[in-house]
Amino acid sequence: MNYLQKNQRHTLLKLNKDFSKMEHIEEKLLSKIYEESLTIKNLPKDLSEEEKTFYYKWTNKSEIEEITFEGIETKFAYQKVTAFCEFSTRRVFDQNTGTLLPKEDRLNTSSVEVIFVESDNDIYAIVFSSDFYDLRRVKRLIGEHVIEPLSAIHQTDSELFHWLFYKSIKEEVNLNEDIVLDNINGFTGTIVSEEDQFEGTSIQTAELIITKAFITNGYPITSIKIDLQMEIGTMSFYLNEVSDGKELKIVIQKNSSINNMMNSEDVEYIIPIYVFFYLIPEVINLYKVDEGNFLSNAKNKFLSEIGLEVIKTIMAKNDILVTDIK
Repeated sequence: MNYLQKNQRHTLLKLNKDFSKMEHIEEKLLSKIYEESLTIKNLPKDLSEEEKTFYYKWTNKSEIEEITFEGIETKFAYQKVTAFCEFSTRRVFDQNTGTLLPKEDRLNTSSVEVIFVESDNDIYAIVFSSDFYDLRRVKRLIGEHVIEPLSAIHQTDSELFHWLFYKSIKEEVNLNEDIVLDNINGFTGTIVSEEDQFEGTSIQTAELIITKAFITNGYPITSIKIDLQMEIGTMSFYLNEVSDGKELKIVIQKNSSINNMMNSEDVEYIIPIYVFFYLIPEVINLYKVDEGNFLSNAKNKFLSEIGLEVIKTIMAKNDILVTDIK
């Protein structure tokens, strides 16, 4: 069994139909260089292009590799690369003379790992970051015009997260023959507006009265931390609500494991492929099969049940009688 050595943040992007196989990445993308100019007033007129331009480019390109997982027929092709990006420091002028500093003295760089993955004749990018600025640079290097909305198999939302809580609280944890919902360890949600965020973290999150109070009030859940057990491993990760239909962010937790014949050092690349292209689509598909019954029937009954539990618990802890609330 291979274990993840640290928490990993990932963002999934989908490329448009100009990219349908891994060879297109090499042909159309990996030789690309993105240029960004220094944007300040009163640039010296004699400043060279090299001095006023920041460059984004692809480095550390691996060969195209393939991976299969036990019990899954699909074979995934992938390629590891690094997005190397130059950008400006905050201070660009000499504090003593007021003149523009040489580029080397006002230069920051970042290196962000990216895996391109082929799945069902579509090409995706797994970005090893969820940072706003990292993502903006990587998207510019890829080309924002070629990034399209994610497919339905990656469209996560609040109703999916409510369904997972329903499954956990009702102890219907065997989602299918392979996937067991072992635990829900945390979640975030919104109360009234985006400015009012609620966060809960506990190994007993699903059993806490405050969690049930949040759920029964129908507040939107924006992310959920779940532990899943499968035949070939265990995964613990934060799953976020998809952003603008185009970005799916997850945080895979340290000690998530997978039983695979790959080298142990490759586990940090293999696990996100497994989570993004098997686990998440499978969980979403299972929800979609049950969606009609859940939304029209089971959900309201479930909310009533946990709502009564919340009320009874608060009344008991505070010596409130039924006559007190009439």
